[in-house]
Amino acid sequence: MADKERIAWLDVAKGTSILLVVTLHATHYLREYDLASYGFVQINNLFAPIRMPLFFAVSGLLGTRAVTRRWSELLTSRLVIFAYLFALWTFIRWAYFGNVQTNVLTPEEGSTYAELLVAWVRPNTGIWFIWALAIFFFLGKLLYRVRHLALPVFAVLAFLTFGHVIEIDAFSQRNLVWYAPFFLGGAWYGHHILRAVTERPLAVGILGGAVFAALSIAVASLEGLAFGAGRLVLSVAGLAVGAAVSIALAAFLPSRTALTYLGRNTLPIYVAHVMIVAALAAVLAVTTENVPLVRYWGVPFIVAVTVVLALGLKAAVDAAGLRWAYAPPVLPRRAAVAVGTA
Repeated sequence: MADKERIAWLDVAKGTSILLVVTLHATHYLREYDLASYGFVQINNLFAPIRMPLFFAVSGLLGTRAVTRRWSELLTSRLVIFAYLFALWTFIRWAYFGNVQTNVLTPEEGSTYAELLVAWVRPNTGIWFIWALAIFFFLGKLLYRVRHLALPVFAVLAFLTFGHVIEIDAFSQRNLVWYAPFFLGGAWYGHHILRAVTERPLAVGILGGAVFAALSIAVASLEGLAFGAGRLVLSVAGLAVGAAVSIALAAFLPSRTALTYLGRNTLPIYVAHVMIVAALAAVLAVTTENVPLVRYWGVPFIVAVTVVLALGLKAAVDAAGLRWAYAPPVLPRRAAVAVGTA
């Protein structure tokens, strides 16, 4: 399969992942107001083994070259950008939920300055994924020469954490351990994974689907190490299903067009969507008391509106010349160098 087609399905996978993330948060916030059917909780639980493993695996696949660059290049192309965005949007969220709207899921958010410091070690918001990406890229570069030994170690750590042998209270730190094998596997062995998946997508999808279906039922009765192994394999199987479905969606023009666009614009949705979802959920709570079936259409409605508003916010910010909201500002010296080498 051509590289162009491979990139298309990778973007489709990222686009699908961001929709699953927004759906999860829309469900959480609407459930606080009893405005979401339990069916949406079940849907989110079904996709839990796919949602973030798919996102991080694809991010790793797309970051294969970055972890083989010099440290200086990785620093400027990834790490500095992630640190900047994490600091900026952690502050924006902190200010919003501390002064504009109480976060009904975590009412304490925005109440103390200490949160801004603790976030660098133990983020407690949806911005954690930027923090995780920075750490993953750092580890991907640092351990590249010993990747054949390092990946099994990270897989074992994930297995032990899934199995509650290693207990980690902070969800962001726990997620870091859970999803490290998926990002690092993609970053270190991306070409092999792409070839295996794209050459036999149907076989990958069928096998992954069978394992996913079986384990989705079985893990409910497992405990300890057995649960840890089952949960880790479930995510691997879910990743196979997600990849196969993404390839199928990429072959269908309407879904490819929409999901590719979302996949290439995940950042503005990720960083802003929780604030938008929280605001929309609060509005629905006071305006739909007598509206029929809101518990069934509320979640997809909020997902659609949130995505549009997040992308619209990005466009408005860019039009206003405030691009520093989504990327570090270009310093005069850096700009002069860029012009001189153009």
